[in-house]
Amino acid sequence: MAARVYDKIPIVDTARRCGLVLDSRTLHHSEVEASCPFCGDHGAGKYHLSLNTDTDQYRCNLCGASGNSVTLYARLMGVTSKEAYQALKLEGKVYPMPQQPTPKTQERQPLPLEARHAMYSDMLEHLTLLPRHQDNLLERGLSKERIARNQYRSMPETERGRRLLAALLRSDGYDLLGLPGFRTYYGEWTLSGPKGFLIPVRNKDGLIQGLKIRLDDADDPGRKYRWLSSRGLPGGARSYSWVHVTGDTSKKRAFLTEGPLKGDVASYLSGSDALFVCIGGVNALHGLKDTLVDLGVTEVVEAMDMDQMTNEQVRKAILAIRREVQQIRGIKKYSKYTWSQAYKGVDDYLLSRVAER
Repeated sequence: MAARVYDKIPIVDTARRCGLVLDSRTLHHSEVEASCPFCGDHGAGKYHLSLNTDTDQYRCNLCGASGNSVTLYARLMGVTSKEAYQALKLEGKVYPMPQQPTPKTQERQPLPLEARHAMYSDMLEHLTLLPRHQDNLLERGLSKERIARNQYRSMPETERGRRLLAALLRSDGYDLLGLPGFRTYYGEWTLSGPKGFLIPVRNKDGLIQGLKIRLDDADDPGRKYRWLSSRGLPGGARSYSWVHVTGDTSKKRAFLTEGPLKGDVASYLSGSDALFVCIGGVNALHGLKDTLVDLGVTEVVEAMDMDQMTNEQVRKAILAIRREVQQIRGIKKYSKYTWSQAYKGVDDYLLSRVAER
């Protein structure tokens, strides 16, 4: 098979499209110097970012950031590599005015829960769910009524739409500083993140702690979900792997699984609005103990994916979860829910049972 030939995307052109400040004295060199947007270069007029015009690679000699034209654009614009490549292939040559990067500051933490819930709730009211995303949710077994109730929404498809969303929230009186997902781009607020649909991640009281994106196009098939975050971006804030609670919170038995959407679907397909507590990943245990204690449950049923049968690392992580939960005071019973390995997740298994009825 012939090797794939990639189009050349000039690194200097990309740097200009990202608004980087270039050292004009080096523009005719094979190594063009620029101010690093990742570490701030420790002061204006510093040029530690080297742009190799032969290989179209970049590297900061101060902080070590490196990559190529596509990864540079993707990182600065908060998009996937595929989206970055498509944007860079456009013929438009409109560049923002170059600005010196600000010195690197301490990572910004997210706003308090009540503020995040209010702002995310308003944000979801401004968004809609695209037909292809609704079809995806219907195929999982959810009803249109439950889809509407859970407030799934599609990420804005265009940069113009993302800037408009930010402007609407600001016109509603919100300060977006500290809200994960939002960042500034040369003084203008916008929403960062790949295309896909948003999944609200709630606590036991129904407050939205954060949002997770189910990606339309994932570079890694094993990473189809990503937290809405603007970590490391101008004006941005990090996100955390919050524990999601879905179903009837008055129940004393909680099913434990991985992923908020999986929990939403499984709770609905159970037919009884079963209580599901959903961690962000098999190694994301922060907040799990507090959530179970706050719910006051006395029984936990492990309903983790069946890839634990073939993946030793996953199996070890689940054993660690099991040990932690079993040590929680008040948990009187712990059991494991099993099903055929033909179905990876508890949601897949419950959907198969509904189809058989």
